[in-house]
Amino acid sequence: MQVEAHRGVSSEAPENTLPAIELAIKQGYHMIEIDPDVTKDHRIVLLHDHHLKRTARTKDGEKAPEGLQIDDVTYEEALEYDYGMWFDKEFEGTKIPLLEEVLAVSKNAGLKVKIDNKYERFAPEDRRVLYGILAPYQDTAGLTCFNLSSVAEALEYLPDISFHYDGPVNEETLSELARLLPRDRVTVWIPVQNKLTSWVKVKFADKELADRIKQCAKLGIWILSSYEDYDFAESLGADIVETNGLIKPKD
Repeated sequence: MQVEAHRGVSSEAPENTLPAIELAIKQGYHMIEIDPDVTKDHRIVLLHDHHLKRTARTKDGEKAPEGLQIDDVTYEEALEYDYGMWFDKEFEGTKIPLLEEVLAVSKNAGLKVKIDNKYERFAPEDRRVLYGILAPYQDTAGLTCFNLSSVAEALEYLPDISFHYDGPVNEETLSELARLLPRDRVTVWIPVQNKLTSWVKVKFADKELADRIKQCAKLGIWILSSYEDYDFAESLGADIVETNGLIKPKD
């Protein structure tokens, strides 16, 4: 069973940064999940929140201004902020990474990359920028989708890329995924019930649902907070599990 690091090893390094990704490589994770966003000048960077306040700091250690969003600044302006010191002084000097930087590092290390479905809300022109960046990395990156319409659109530009579906699971969606993609290029993700998924509205993982998914796709279980969760996911026959870094790969 493979293990994915959510936003990199975000329990030990600042999320969505090269240090968190380098830790994932060092610790033997099979995949990372990252969050894309777009600057004012249409550069695709890694950032979970659309605003900068939570993870960006000025040179003086102050939070970024209230209400400042990533699409309010150019990439060069975004580089003026520090994205590591909020987590720990050890990571002071960490800059916001470009998607292409992360893809290059990951491909060189043999690390797969799962791109969060935030891109589904991009403007059409920014989605095309994303597809262009991903074109040389279709063997490394996969796109997460909540809406099946995103699969059809992306396949026009990226015919060989893999997908991770995390929307509502029913017979209709599973049948459509099977029509669009071969089994080895689609992973369907369902949540395990724990404190990290208390907000989730979709059906939690159980044996019946897992068995049905595995008929047409690989099975992903998110997000694990204990080795008890790991054992449960393994009992369901999961192909891959997602963790924030508290669960380590066993092989």
